[in-house]
Amino acid sequence: MSKNDIVHMSVKERLALMEELWASFERDNLEYPVPAWHEEVLEKRAQKETSNFIPFEQAKQNIREALDAYRDS
Repeated sequence: MSKNDIVHMSVKERLALMEELWASFERDNLEYPVPAWHEEVLEKRAQKETSNFIPFEQAKQNIREALDAYRDS
């Protein structure tokens, strides 16, 4: 698949492709290191009183539900 192929896909098709790519990481049990600066940013955000953090599994579920609703629309 080329960049040109992706450019011509609908938003719905690109979202489905992106979801499949992320699922492939899970299936292959790939571990990808988190850069230290990401952890620093998250730590600073978590310390703010206004942070609205939710557990990662809940965030993934929210995204799945939003994608499902988008596909069904």
